[in-house]
Amino acid sequence: MEQTITARADAPYQHINAVLEKNDWREESVIGIKVEAEVTPEPLPLILLDNQTHDGKVGYLAFQIVSMSQEPTTLTLLELGFVRGGQTRSELPQVESLVSPQVITGRLYRKSSNPLSTDLMAEMGNPMRVQNLNINQLSQLLNVELMPTVVQPNNLVRWPYSFPWNPLPLTSAKHFGYSFQWFAMAGVFLLITVLIFVRWLRSTSHGGDV
Repeated sequence: MEQTITARADAPYQHINAVLEKNDWREESVIGIKVEAEVTPEPLPLILLDNQTHDGKVGYLAFQIVSMSQEPTTLTLLELGFVRGGQTRSELPQVESLVSPQVITGRLYRKSSNPLSTDLMAEMGNPMRVQNLNINQLSQLLNVELMPTVVQPNNLVRWPYSFPWNPLPLTSAKHFGYSFQWFAMAGVFLLITVLIFVRWLRSTSHGGDV
């Protein structure tokens, strides 16, 4: 997956129509695909994904529902970036969003599901705060059909929010590093166990001689 994402970073942009026609929307099949599309803001609530951190700050990932110029019309979540939280949880931030149709370029991704918590847990309002980006449940709640991926734009000019990109929380190098540490500790534990066992055998044999 790491090699695939790296290769996609160097690939040309594809029109969203081509991606919609050939993709099966599995997580590993969409992460990092570069797309271009004309998007139009829809009169639907902004979405704030709770409990996000970026550069040591706590806040939200903000999303806007937009339609893409194709037939039939497809709705998708457009990431607006990281928005710092307010002083209290009851104070939701004011989020800047797109106000007119615009051609955007960016990349697709899907949020990995948390096996311990997958429900949307939405707090109704505008913006709407959610605990998990469960697109199926969000579609049902808003009575719309959303594309099962998010578009993260990269061509918004003078945009006030940054766009965290961390499709793989741990790289393969870190995985190998952690594996080496665990195997090293297991080897040390095995060596200590063998030494203790050998000493126990010696002490048992000496006791038998006496």
